[in-house]
Amino acid sequence: MRLLIYIILFISSYRSYCQIIDNDQAHSSIKWRQIDTENFRLVFPNTFENAAKKLAEQLPKIQRESREVLKVSPPKITLVLQGNHLTQNGFVQLAPQKSEMFPVPSSTADNQEWLPNLALHELRHVAQLDKLTGKLKGPFFEQLAFALYGLNLPAWYFEGDAVQVETIYSSGGRGRLPSWEMPLRANILSGKSYDFNKYVLGSFKDNVPSYYTIGFFMNSYLTNHHGIASHEKIMADMRKKLLRPFNFQRAVKQISDEKPPEIFKNTIMELTKKWEQESSVSPDTPNLQTKDSRYPSDYLLPQMNENQELYVLKSSPTTVNEIKRLDNLGNETGIIKTGRQITPYFHLRKNEIVWDEHRKHARFGKQTYNVINVYNTETRRTKTLTKASRYYAPAFHPIRDEIVVVEVDPANISKLVILHSKTGDILDSITVPHGMHIQQPQYHGSGTKIIAIAVAEQGTNLVEFNLETKEHHLFLPWGNQQLERPSYYHDDIIFKANGDGIDNIYLFNKISGQHRLTDVAFGAFNPSIGTNGLLLYNDYQYNGYKLAQKEIALPTTGKRDQTRLPYISPTLNSVQRDTLSNESTTPIIVQNYNPSSHLINFHSLSISSTNFESFDNYIPGIFWLSNDILNTTQMKLGYEFDPDISKSHYSVEVSYKRYLPTFTARYMNRGMVGNAVLGNNPNNIVMFDYRDHQATFEMSIPLSIYRRNIVYSYGLNFGTSYTKRYNTSLNLQNFQEVVAFPLNYQVYINRNSMRSKMDLAPRWGQNMSLTFRHLPFERGLSGEVLSLRTNFYFPGLWSNHSLQLRFAAQKNNGIYLGTYDIPMVSGWGHFSSPIVNNTAMANYRLPLFYPDWSIGSLAYIKRFQGLLFSDFQNVDESLAPKTFGIGLSADFNVFRYVLPDVNVSTRLTYINDNTAPNKIVPTFGISYSY
Repeated sequence: MRLLIYIILFISSYRSYCQIIDNDQAHSSIKWRQIDTENFRLVFPNTFENAAKKLAEQLPKIQRESREVLKVSPPKITLVLQGNHLTQNGFVQLAPQKSEMFPVPSSTADNQEWLPNLALHELRHVAQLDKLTGKLKGPFFEQLAFALYGLNLPAWYFEGDAVQVETIYSSGGRGRLPSWEMPLRANILSGKSYDFNKYVLGSFKDNVPSYYTIGFFMNSYLTNHHGIASHEKIMADMRKKLLRPFNFQRAVKQISDEKPPEIFKNTIMELTKKWEQESSVSPDTPNLQTKDSRYPSDYLLPQMNENQELYVLKSSPTTVNEIKRLDNLGNETGIIKTGRQITPYFHLRKNEIVWDEHRKHARFGKQTYNVINVYNTETRRTKTLTKASRYYAPAFHPIRDEIVVVEVDPANISKLVILHSKTGDILDSITVPHGMHIQQPQYHGSGTKIIAIAVAEQGTNLVEFNLETKEHHLFLPWGNQQLERPSYYHDDIIFKANGDGIDNIYLFNKISGQHRLTDVAFGAFNPSIGTNGLLLYNDYQYNGYKLAQKEIALPTTGKRDQTRLPYISPTLNSVQRDTLSNESTTPIIVQNYNPSSHLINFHSLSISSTNFESFDNYIPGIFWLSNDILNTTQMKLGYEFDPDISKSHYSVEVSYKRYLPTFTARYMNRGMVGNAVLGNNPNNIVMFDYRDHQATFEMSIPLSIYRRNIVYSYGLNFGTSYTKRYNTSLNLQNFQEVVAFPLNYQVYINRNSMRSKMDLAPRWGQNMSLTFRHLPFERGLSGEVLSLRTNFYFPGLWSNHSLQLRFAAQKNNGIYLGTYDIPMVSGWGHFSSPIVNNTAMANYRLPLFYPDWSIGSLAYIKRFQGLLFSDFQNVDESLAPKTFGIGLSADFNVFRYVLPDVNVSTRLTYINDNTAPNKIVPTFGISYSY
C-alpha cells in the first residue's frame, strides 16, 4: 500500500467493487501502443487501436467538461486502457499519476455508451486532484498529494461529484436512472430511516446504497441550491488550508451555510417530499411467497420450466449466490452455486441451466475472461463450454442444442455467436452494425430470430436479428432509457424500461406500440413468461428483489399522469453543455509503447518501508519511490533510523513483475546489535555493535484462479541472500563475518470457498505450505529447517460461524535450532517452553450482532465478533491444551472514512503451564484492511 493512495485507488472507481489494492498486471504478451498528445497519453493493447482512436477524438471535449467548472487545467495525464480486463471499472491515482480504465462493455445494462462516460467520470477525479493538491507534484510529492486529497475530501463527496458531472455532461449518466435512486427511495418510502453514517459507511444487515448514491444526491442538493460553482468555491477554500482541522466541513459551511450532516438531513427531506408526491396510489406488490429472512435477500431472474417449477438466482448477505428451485410455499432447494459474475444471470430450458462466469488468468489479474457453463438438473453435472473466451449473456435455443451469446472481441467489437450447447463449438455468428454493442439476446419461439438491446453513441434501443437473412431491425427511437431483459411473447416483445421515470415491465407490439404491464412502487425487473402463461418478474422492495406474477393485459399505453423527473433536473436545466465537436484539433498518431523504456518513474517520498501495510515494528525513515504505469516495476531508495538500537539503515530495492515469475532484489547496509558470550562462562553475555551489507534475491510464481464458488491459490517462492558483517565493536572469536547464499524454498496450495458478505472465514478451506531452508554453500555453518503449515476451515453450527483447525510442524538442526518457521501458541513467551516441534490450534469464530452504532463522527461500529480458541504444543507428547481462551472484537470505521476497515480485538488467554507467572494474560490488538 502506498500511504493513503489506496484509500482512494478503488474508492475512486466508477463501479464499486471490493478489491482495493492494485497489485495485478496485464499479460506479458500484450503489445502496447500509445497516442501521445499535449494533454493526455493513451496507452492500450495493439488490438484495441480503433477503439482508442475513437476515444482520443472524444477526450478533448471530455477533458473540458470534466474540469471547466473547477477552473483548473490539470497537467498531462496518462490513461491506460486495459482492453483485456473484462470487469467494468476504472480508477484514478497518483504515485504514479495515471488513470486506468477497464473499457470493455458487458451485459450490464446502461443508458449510454460505456467508455466515454467512464472517461468523463474518471477525468473529473483528475480535475478534483489538481484543484485540491495540484501544487504538490512528482518526483517527490505525489503520494503526499494523494494522501491529503483522501484526508480532506470524503468519499461520498468526490464520488457523488463525479457521478453528478457524468450526468450533467452526457445524455445518460447514473443520476438519470430510476434504478440508481431506487434503493434510497425504497428505504424512505418504506419508513426505513437510517443516519448519515450508515448511508456513507454501509451495513451488513440492511440494504443501503453505496456512498456513491447518497453522495450524488447530496452533491445535487448543493448544486440545486447554491449553483454548480459552489463546488469550485468549496475546493478553492480547502486548497488554501489543507492542514486545517475539519477542512471540508468548514469549507462546506462557509459556502452553503450548512454542515454535511445538515445537508444530508435536508436532502432526505426534499427527496421524501418529492417521492411521496410521485408515489403510486395502489402499486402492484410482490405476490409469490418466498422464505422469511432476517436479512435482505434477492430472488433474481424468475423462470419456470415445463413442470411449472420456479427457478431463481438467490443472493443474500449470509450466503454466496446460488440457483434455487422454489415450490408453491416458497421452500427452497439448492441447485448449484454460481461463481463470480459481472452481471447476475442464468437462463433455463427444461432440465438445463446456462450462465456466464467471470474468470482470470492464473498469474495476470488484468487478463480476464467470461466463460459459459451449462448444468443439467437431472445428471447434476456441470460443463464449462468455453475457455479463455469473452462471451456474455448466454440463452438457449428453444429447441436445438444451441446457445446464443454476445462476444466482445479484443478490438472492442460486438457480435452474436451461436454455440453448440453440448460441445461449445462455434456454429454461426452475426455481425453487428459498426459502433453498436449488443446485450442480453433471447431467441424467438421459432428459433429464427433474436431480440437484444443495442447500445451505441445515439443511446439505447431494441434490435432484432433475422438468423436466416442476417438482417437487423430497430424497434424504438434511439434514446437514453435503461433497457433490460428483452424476450418474446408470441410476436410481441417484453422488456424492462423506465420511460416515465420508474422501472417497469413493458410490452411492445409492432402495430399498437408500447404498453406498460406493471405499476410497481419502486422498480420491476427481469421479466419472463411462465409456462402457466403469466408474467414473472422481480419487484424491488426495501429488503431486496422479491417475486411477482400477473396476467398479461394491455390496460394503458404506458403513460402515467406525471413523468418522474430526476432530482438533479434543476441543474440539468440550468447548465450549458459544451456543444463543440468531439473531433481532436490535432491529428491522432498511434505509436508503439515500450514498457521497458518507462520502468523508472520516481514520483514520491514516503515514510514507510512497508508501504503502510502494517504499523507493526515501524521504523522511522524516508523512501523515494518509483513505479511504472503498468504496475510491473517498483523501486525504493531508503533511509531508516531505528531508535531502539540507535542505528541507521540504507536500502535499495527493485521488484519486477512483468512476466510469470516475479523478482525482487534488495540491498541493505544496516547498523546491528548482537549478543556474545565472553570466555567459557555462559552467563558472561555482552552486547556488541556491528554493521553489515546484506543483498537478498527473491523469486516467486504466485498463481490463483477461481472455479465457480471455489478460489484456488498456489505457487512457488525461492530466496537467497549474501551477508557481510564488519566494524564490530568487540574483537570476537569465531564470529561469522560472511553468510553466503542460504537458500529457502516454499511451495503452497490453497483451496477455499468464496465468502459471503457476512462470512468471517471460508465455509470450507484447505491450505498447505511447505518450506525448506539450508546453507549449501557455507563451510563454517550448517543447518536445515523443514516446516509444514496447514490450515482448515469448516462450517460452524449456524450461518456465518466458522471452525478453524490448524496444525504446523518443523524439523530443524544446526544454526536453525531455536528458530521457528511455524506459528506459536497464544501466550507463548509467558511461560518456560521447551523446544517446539509442532503446534496445533482450534478456534471458533461467530458474529455476535450488527449494531450499526454511530459514535458521532468519531466511529461507526458495524459488527461485533466472538472467538473461542485453544492452542496445543508438541501434541506428540501431550494432547492437553497449552493455552485456551475467549476473544471479542469489533469492526468499525473512523471519522466517516470509508476505508480502512478497522478491527479492534481483545483476548483473555489462560496458560495451562505451571511455569507461567500469570495464568490469565490479556492482550489487545488493532488491525486494518483495505
